[in-house]
Amino acid sequence: MNRRLTLQGPHHLAWVEEPYPTPGPGEALLKPLAVGVCGSDLHVYEGLHPFVRYPVYPGHEVAAQVLAVGPEAEPGWVGARVALEPSLTCGHCPQCRSGRYNICQNLRVMGFQAPGAMSSVFVAPIEKLHRLPETLSAEQGAMVEPLAVAVHAVALTAVQGREVAVLGAGTIGLLVGQVAQAYGAASVEVVDPLEPRRRFAEELGLRSKSPDASHYEVIFECVGNEKALEGAIQACHKGGEVVVAGVFGRPACISAGLVQDWELTLRGSLMYTFRDYQEALRLLAQGCVRVEPLITHRFPLGEAQEAFAAALRREEAVKVILEGRGF
Repeated sequence: MNRRLTLQGPHHLAWVEEPYPTPGPGEALLKPLAVGVCGSDLHVYEGLHPFVRYPVYPGHEVAAQVLAVGPEAEPGWVGARVALEPSLTCGHCPQCRSGRYNICQNLRVMGFQAPGAMSSVFVAPIEKLHRLPETLSAEQGAMVEPLAVAVHAVALTAVQGREVAVLGAGTIGLLVGQVAQAYGAASVEVVDPLEPRRRFAEELGLRSKSPDASHYEVIFECVGNEKALEGAIQACHKGGEVVVAGVFGRPACISAGLVQDWELTLRGSLMYTFRDYQEALRLLAQGCVRVEPLITHRFPLGEAQEAFAAALRREEAVKVILEGRGF
């Protein structure tokens, strides 16, 4: 039997047993090596994620090893260490056909609308696997997914030579700040009211500060709440840009008049594409972005409930990793 973690409802984590899966055509059977607990996972845990129905089977920030492949698949995948791109798309809608499959009209994401990787083993499409360079650890492999989120967000606008602010020194904010810096921003400031979070930014070579009256040309909202989004709008220079990367659990009221009067660009950012994953792997392999300092807690996969409890202590936890060894 296969053991799988389930969120049966808000604040209700449990392990369930299910038949051992078999990969079908175009699929691989994988064993998780490292799985990250994401802010979106916590939204689901707290009942604040707007796009899921319970039960939810979490696990989308994943490094895994291929155990077997389905019929007619390339046998060279067996034994490979991979990072999982968890988006499941239709391939037929206008967004998919244009290459923007991250906003597929029928998008499902493993760990949210489809079963994820917090289990003994799991099945995924081979086309969603990215081989890990030998120089990258399993933990770094699990961080490819959030780094691809950051790459996609930064690539939506031009940051080179511009003054950039990142609101929120969580995992995504700290990765966005590093990517913006790597892409040649004139300055990058990570803004967070919590002093421990600002220390993380400084350890990564980023400037950090408490919220104040400063103004910027480009602002990345990486918090996902109304106060942060309104603060981003208020902190823009006229003609500036706000990229919304945070996940919002509730509707937000913002100063739309300023968006109009200041000719601001307000842009959403969702997930990533194949190119973003490949760029994330390049940035990691070349040492342009550091992810190891973000990992504050490690637990065996069997202690997932303790891992979620640690991740909810947001002042001290940035990235919590579940290790699949021995599970």
